[in-house]
Amino acid sequence: MPDPRDAQLQEVTILTRAVENVFRKLIRFLVGRISLVKLQEMISYIYVQESENLLREEFSGKNIPLTKLALLTGLDTRAITSMRETIEESSGEFQQILLKDLTPESAIVEAWAAKIKKTSDPENDELRTLKFGGEEEEFEKLVRSTITTRGLTIQSLIQTLLATNSISIDKKRKKLKLLVDHYSPYLSNDEPNMVNAAFSAVSNLISTIQYNVTASVDERMFQRQVWTFRLPPAKLLAFRKSMRDLLKGMEQESKDQVEGWEAESFDADLLSAGIGFYYFEDRV
Repeated sequence: MPDPRDAQLQEVTILTRAVENVFRKLIRFLVGRISLVKLQEMISYIYVQESENLLREEFSGKNIPLTKLALLTGLDTRAITSMRETIEESSGEFQQILLKDLTPESAIVEAWAAKIKKTSDPENDELRTLKFGGEEEEFEKLVRSTITTRGLTIQSLIQTLLATNSISIDKKRKKLKLLVDHYSPYLSNDEPNMVNAAFSAVSNLISTIQYNVTASVDERMFQRQVWTFRLPPAKLLAFRKSMRDLLKGMEQESKDQVEGWEAESFDADLLSAGIGFYYFEDRV
């Protein structure tokens, strides 16, 4: 007779690996764009909020016990109380993260730009230039006055600022020049829109999965992926083009189908619904 503990262990293993796979790819993208501290803060906030939403159905019209929230979240009741107060004050949305709070380098850029703006001649290029290379140089002083430098090196900060086109460097004269008025975690002008579209698609897919987990077989929303494990590297570019052409054709056909179902005018009770298209490769 199968041991039920083996089945439970298998379920936990599958869930753990699935969550790790999603989080690892998400975090791989977020590294350098948002600090771990801010990401942890956001996840804790949302986890408490969603836990409370789940319990609200059980305790309809009643106060939700802190002990129940503590059991679901694993957090101390004092931490939960603090978060609930924050949620009430912010109308249920996580507070907007200031640019300077994203990463250490974003704080440096914001402090540097603010210093320039306070001068009588903010357009002067010389004011955008700071010397570096020693404990008493201008850039090192700016860094120490802006962030906690424990575990960070000036060289690593400079390299990151160079990679994001935030500064330029004159190695001979030991000078850094600020090129922007605010820090951007993106490497191109198109990236913010691409990221927004990508995360919207991820969100929609998770909503479909969430519905399908509890829906009956006949009511489940369509959710499929088609892929191969045997694609020769030499054929990759041709494969990409073929799949792109296929999806573009399906996109136009889907648009025509969706438009046939739309109401003629906007109404507050109308819903959002549709299908998504994306191509993927997994090398990890």
